[in-house]
Amino acid sequence: MPADMTRLPCPACASTEVTSFFETSDVPVHTTLLMPSRQHALDYPKGQLELAYCENCGFISNLLFEKGMQEYSPCCEEGQGYSPTFASWMEDLAKRLVGTYDIRQQTVVEIGSGKGEFLSAVCRLGNNTGIGYDPAYVPGRLDDHEPARIDFRKQLWSADCTLHGADLVVCRHTLEHIPDVADFLRDIHTCVADKPDTLLFFEVPDVMRVLHEGAFWDIYYEHCSYFSRESLVRLFRDVGFEVLESWLDYDGQYILLVARPASDKLQDASVDPVPAIMAGVDAFRQHYRAVFEQWSSFLNKCAARQQSVMLWGGGSKAAAFLSQLDKDSVVKQVIDINPNKHHAFIPGTGQEVVGPEILLESAPDFIIVMNPVYLDEIQVQLDSLACDSRLMPI
Repeated sequence: MPADMTRLPCPACASTEVTSFFETSDVPVHTTLLMPSRQHALDYPKGQLELAYCENCGFISNLLFEKGMQEYSPCCEEGQGYSPTFASWMEDLAKRLVGTYDIRQQTVVEIGSGKGEFLSAVCRLGNNTGIGYDPAYVPGRLDDHEPARIDFRKQLWSADCTLHGADLVVCRHTLEHIPDVADFLRDIHTCVADKPDTLLFFEVPDVMRVLHEGAFWDIYYEHCSYFSRESLVRLFRDVGFEVLESWLDYDGQYILLVARPASDKLQDASVDPVPAIMAGVDAFRQHYRAVFEQWSSFLNKCAARQQSVMLWGGGSKAAAFLSQLDKDSVVKQVIDINPNKHHAFIPGTGQEVVGPEILLESAPDFIIVMNPVYLDEIQVQLDSLACDSRLMPI
């Protein structure tokens, strides 16, 4: 690492006390893009990762992240809505948000609305009007047709777009893709300054789980920003928001947060996030290599014994896992229930993504499940296909 690298200011608090703790290279710069051919996938641009934590606020970022290398377009297939497990959880989450905060007959703006499922649910459940910003939006994908009450705009949000007098601003799984996190939140704060009762609902991955599990498959190039619950709360407070509640959800994988503009300057009453982050970094340093070697050894043994292996889940986790581990292409195919991914290829390593029906033709000895929250759902599908492959949760 260059000697002056740690002097880059923290994007969350501008401190220069930033310490590197994990480096890797040759990772695809965007993991949710649909690659049209194996060669396309193998040739896709790769980048370097150097994760560092801020000793002042606990924020974690990729020091080597380069803006503009990602392609946010309809070729992105980031959604999990084809999973019954995820779809049920998302519907319950929308009900909780609408019911708890009485989001009814209001204006909802979602920054990073993806294919529109969550915004559609919030508008349907509360008879709300919505505006969604996302260049990856694909018209016609919503089951309830294109709700007339929602205006989907295929562009990235910026302060120039304003927030249209929103009563609720939603931003799910977008903040981790933004390098200048404090500036981004300040832009939102400026846009809602004349409407102090505006609510914000944010959702991001929880980095503490990643650190304590040594889960290198949850570290992606396009995820340039990583939060613990405490560091996320601190960032919102520092920018000028009052955090109404924050919690972990979806089997502890996600941090959810509700906030509003603070009426007065807040005293810092939040828990210091730094000690927990430092302990998490220490845990990652201890566990990462062991976890990596465990899976590397497993794949090598399968290759030696001529045992077949597939992955279940053709998203970012698979791309990260395979780019780090499967240099010899032991894994030939990746299963996913999302039909829009079928016959596309994993960026960086080139495995074809196929539907579960492939198991009727050739069931592998092992299926590595990239997210254990889907184990029961996957087992039901295996039983329906009379497939006796052994599931190996990550």
